[in-house]
Amino acid sequence: MKMRILIFMFLASLVMALGANAQGVQIPNTFPRQPAAALKALKGTKGKPFYKGWVFIDGKYIPPPYTVARFGTTLRINNYQVTGELIPWNEFIKTQSGVKVTKSVNDPNAGGESSEPEAEPEPELDMDDAWESSLDDLFDDEPAAKKSSSSSSSYKPRPKKPTVKVTYSFDGEFQPNEKTKAYVAKINKERDRVEQILRNGGMCCFSSRYSKIMLEGIVAKAIMEKLPAMMKKSTSANELSQEVRSAGFVYFHDLFVGQLFKNRLDYQVLTQRVESEKK
Repeated sequence: MKMRILIFMFLASLVMALGANAQGVQIPNTFPRQPAAALKALKGTKGKPFYKGWVFIDGKYIPPPYTVARFGTTLRINNYQVTGELIPWNEFIKTQSGVKVTKSVNDPNAGGESSEPEAEPEPELDMDDAWESSLDDLFDDEPAAKKSSSSSSSYKPRPKKPTVKVTYSFDGEFQPNEKTKAYVAKINKERDRVEQILRNGGMCCFSSRYSKIMLEGIVAKAIMEKLPAMMKKSTSANELSQEVRSAGFVYFHDLFVGQLFKNRLDYQVLTQRVESEKK
């Protein structure tokens, strides 16, 4: 009886996973959102849909067709944000006439913000100095005197350094210029690069927790011939990590493998696609 229940639960979860892929995957956005003004001023550049390549977002497989787009200062694939700001909106604001610069200091020791920066606290001991000090103690002819309990009891934590926040603003409408056009062209160039890798059958893995992974088509093909089977048989993230390393897939961060294990039921959809592309 218990075995039937377990089988039923597994099949139910599998159906739900396949249904999610068919109806559109829901993935929460973990990337910092760009200012609304950036999207309004810079608009976007959107490519045409295509069916080649492999996309993973936070270890979740996103099935094709893929549309790679620039929206303001970020990139999106199938309307999922896959980068933070490639060029901060502040850099665009700096090019505008009449730009205003506002600085505020957040002093954690004072419990609030002030308009003027205060003197920085004394810098901490350099690692080289600390190493020399420990060597002196180790090879000293006379043993170091023990510190009195009174000195240890009077120890006070070193104050935290204040942080300076710089805000740029301007009045009126955003006016494109040669510099802002060059910035947009640079972001579009990265959009083109991502699209080209995917169109050539490559693999792109995105997450806010680690740097993006971009692999060419021949490498992606070799990976996808083995990865679904690894996901299917692995019973833990550690086991999947060992399988991935044994196969020589050194491109994958442990965090990505952990996310991949959480979405291991995707092996069904991945296997079906791999088999269909062999025909």
